[in-house]
Amino acid sequence: MKKEIKRLAAIIILSSLSLGGRAVFGAVGACVPGSATTGDILQGKTADIDCDNLAEAGTLAAQALAVSTDEVKTGVYGATWLSDVDTDLAAANIRSGYTIFGYDGAFTSGATAAEGDIISGKTAGVNGAIITGTLAAQTLSPANDTVNEGVYAATTLSAVDVDLAAGNIAVSTIIFGITGTYTNDADAIAANILSPKTAYVSGVKITGTMPTQTLSPGSNNVSAGYYAATTLSAVDTDLAAGNIAVSTIIFGITGTLTTAPPAPDVGGTWLLVPGDSALGTLDFWVQKYEAKNVSSLPTSQPSGFPWVSITQTEAKNRCEALGPGYHLLTMQEAQTISRNIENNAWNWTGGSVGSGGLWRGHTDNSPASAQAADITGDPDDDPYVGTGDTVPSIEKRIHQLSSGQYIWDWSGNVYDWVDMTCTAGSGAGYWYNAIWVEWNDANLADYEKLRAGPAGGSLSTQNAGQYRGCAATGNAVARGGNWGDGATLAGVYSFSAGIAPSSSYTSIGFRCAR
Repeated sequence: MKKEIKRLAAIIILSSLSLGGRAVFGAVGACVPGSATTGDILQGKTADIDCDNLAEAGTLAAQALAVSTDEVKTGVYGATWLSDVDTDLAAANIRSGYTIFGYDGAFTSGATAAEGDIISGKTAGVNGAIITGTLAAQTLSPANDTVNEGVYAATTLSAVDVDLAAGNIAVSTIIFGITGTYTNDADAIAANILSPKTAYVSGVKITGTMPTQTLSPGSNNVSAGYYAATTLSAVDTDLAAGNIAVSTIIFGITGTLTTAPPAPDVGGTWLLVPGDSALGTLDFWVQKYEAKNVSSLPTSQPSGFPWVSITQTEAKNRCEALGPGYHLLTMQEAQTISRNIENNAWNWTGGSVGSGGLWRGHTDNSPASAQAADITGDPDDDPYVGTGDTVPSIEKRIHQLSSGQYIWDWSGNVYDWVDMTCTAGSGAGYWYNAIWVEWNDANLADYEKLRAGPAGGSLSTQNAGQYRGCAATGNAVARGGNWGDGATLAGVYSFSAGIAPSSSYTSIGFRCAR
């Protein structure tokens, strides 16, 4: 058997060697060209493809499949399995219902979406099936904070609810990216907000009740409320420089008026008192003597005793009965006279302002009653008349004004009503309640001393007098002291607000002014 095989192989070899015009054992082979080209022969191999007894080199490239692409290039591939080249080629990775290169797919998508997870009206394949969505389109509402399940178009929360703004969020609190600036410490009430405007105070909407007001030239009252921009001189055209005392400034308008009021033609003897710009007074007239009752008219004359046992209210009426412009002396006018006296060296026992003390008048209770003034000769040459004292004495009953004229009993004899009632309390606008204190009391420094006390540091030891405060709102004011007040209470700046306007005493009289 082996011999036969060897014999057959030899025949095959001999036959092969006789091909292509070669003689083998006397036999000449016949060459027949094939159809192959070099592109059909493996690269690196040769073959005589045109019977020219020359071997041509093959150009057919050896190739290999790549897992990164599904491209199959021209060439020679070694025997293999596609699943060996790309191990992901497996039934478990192929969609169920499809076969890829002999592998029946067993993969389902693993999708979990249901109709309610897909926008209404849209479709999608889920695990090989086409389903139609039922997920509703939704919108946010500023009326509540509910977010219903569904699809929402792009927007911002502050666009949906415009109240989602910094001014509506507590300060330093951040809500959906918006940092709040609202504080809840607002304390306004309806009366603090202009009517009928509204405002939110600590989250509550309130309507204002503050009234709109206007000023009236007929009154100096400024009622609480809102005023449109204007000027006081536009409201009252009499607020002009020509109507204001020279060098006096009222609401920014400097006065140029130098004309004194008309001289009184009734009521006895009067003195012209220079105005004081610091106190807001113009020149005015005051009765030289404490008023006497002459036919029920308050008359300034040296004879007779002061008109006492009269209420403040009645004293005002009596002065006004003299005619237009006549009135009970005001506190501002009284303070103008007192400051004029204080600043005049003639009125000081030491001969210069602040030296010694001020003349105090009839105040030692001897005699224990009010007295008439000098009625003989020069009306001012006996300033101690009725006191029982002689020169020199602290009981001098006259004081000299800067004009060189003399006023009687400005300190002592009887108190004089002034046209003022007090408001009890402390601070600006109020009159402190105290029973006879010195003018350097700290409680008087903010308001009372400027309006009724000495400009300097004068105390009762310098016969300035003391302060008796406002015992009750509405009390009337009397000043100067009386015949029995002595060295402590009586004085140019003696001030008492302890009784009602309806009260009357034998130790209180009055003076009129114009």
